[in-house]
Amino acid sequence: MSKTQRADYGSLQFQYSYIETLENNDMSNEEKCGVLAATLENNLKMLSPALEKIEAYETSGDIEKEDYILLKREYTIANLRYWILAEKSKKMCMTDTVSVLYFYTKNCPECNDQGYILTQMKKVFEDSLLVFPIDTSIHEPAVDVLIRQYNITTYPTLVIEKKRLHEVKDKNELTEIICPLYFNKTNYALCSGG
Repeated sequence: MSKTQRADYGSLQFQYSYIETLENNDMSNEEKCGVLAATLENNLKMLSPALEKIEAYETSGDIEKEDYILLKREYTIANLRYWILAEKSKKMCMTDTVSVLYFYTKNCPECNDQGYILTQMKKVFEDSLLVFPIDTSIHEPAVDVLIRQYNITTYPTLVIEKKRLHEVKDKNELTEIICPLYFNKTNYALCSGG
């Protein structure tokens, strides 16, 4: 991992720590939500280049290199922080989003199918559907905690707003689960029958 990436991840760590102090802060809820939104945006900007590097490693087949494994772990941890922050934003600021934890592993053809379906759903719902892919084949203690918490035993498994789903779910099944979770269903053609 480069020095720049380390600094970026350190900056994110500070931002997350600062966000924790907001609940007891005298700022207005609007100001707190502004800080949360800015932190979410910064996190997305930093996750994209890391994901591109991970994909380059995977395309080249260098997935056994120590740099790849470390980068994948750092990306996973940053992605999980983003999930926690998004959940906090939903609770504190009433953001109209739905989070999906997507547990998968290597050598799982069904996982690729589920990933494709989630990608298509993401295109429809855009920023209101937050998909957090979690590669359980990397050895990351934070992932192990979630595997135990959600009792993940088969792949793929989706956790949508704490509801655990096994096996591949198609677009229609996901729509039936996701749409009722939005505050304003009419914003989405799939939810309003359009």
